[in-house]
Amino acid sequence: MGWVLIRPVTAYNLTVEMNAIRSLISYFPYITIRAEYVDVVSALGRRKNLPPPANRYKLAKAMVDGLDVFQLGITLCDHNGRLPVTVAPDGSDAESAWQVAFSDFDPGGHMESPAGVPAAAFARALLEHGIVSAENRGRLTWVAFGGLYDFGFLLKLLSSGAPLPETGEGFARMLRRYLGNVYDAKYVASRLPVAVGVDLSGGLVSVARLLGAPAVAVEEPRQAGEKSLVACEVFMRMTGLFFAYHDVAVHLGMIDGVH
Repeated sequence: MGWVLIRPVTAYNLTVEMNAIRSLISYFPYITIRAEYVDVVSALGRRKNLPPPANRYKLAKAMVDGLDVFQLGITLCDHNGRLPVTVAPDGSDAESAWQVAFSDFDPGGHMESPAGVPAAAFARALLEHGIVSAENRGRLTWVAFGGLYDFGFLLKLLSSGAPLPETGEGFARMLRRYLGNVYDAKYVASRLPVAVGVDLSGGLVSVARLLGAPAVAVEEPRQAGEKSLVACEVFMRMTGLFFAYHDVAVHLGMIDGVH
């Protein structure tokens, strides 16, 4: 994998880019997402030393219910980890991922993005384009790394801003109802030491580097689009390296911080 184009999704091109994603998901049925919140979530929600799952879920619920995201990264790939190719601004072909800029920010003084997509408009687009639909629930596989916050935001968005369920069990049921097949690459990585004798219990970048993911070979990813690409590479490399002789589906629906 060489250079990857991160395609910006704004209020001006939302329909065009969602049409592109819809046309590609039949061939690239793995969708990896990464939500970027304000700094407080990075400081509290994704830290290494965390309380037990029940308390972690309560913390995540409070954060997701009370805050908005400013970016969502989306990376599509096929069963072999190949990315879709789109036309770059210079007319060349480029492997591609997407980054949605949102106009909704928390009321704590953050500036709105003038070209950002309202969260409600993005939710409508996901549903109207059939990306989230009963038809695709069993066909697509959704992936995140440390996905409690990423999937939590997506559920909040799809449920018109409703609070997340009160319990982790309710959250898992809601995920199945909306998305169907879901994997948390961080949960999968944390279970590998027992199975294969490697320690992949760190954060996204450290795990990616241990696995030799090319997206972090040059520099650390900084934005949601780049991070979704790295999370995609981590998941596909783990499944290719460590699940050649047994099925990763044993971890289907298991979310770090819930299970």
